[in-house]
Amino acid sequence: MKVPPTNRNHFLQMAKIASERGTLTETLKRVYLMNYVKAVKREKAAVAAAALESQIRNYI
Repeated sequence: MKVPPTNRNHFLQMAKIASERGTLTETLKRVYLMNYVKAVKREKAAVAAAALESQIRNYI
């Protein structure tokens, strides 16, 4: 499943806004953290896929 790229700082900003408003619960904090982790993993996977593609291209 292909997911469009997400700026990982977006989730940190949303958590900061919720914290300022006083609506940041433990559950919401956990959701933002998990979404942040997923975004970081997607970025790392994209970098790895690009590196692999360039290696294959150079091999041929």
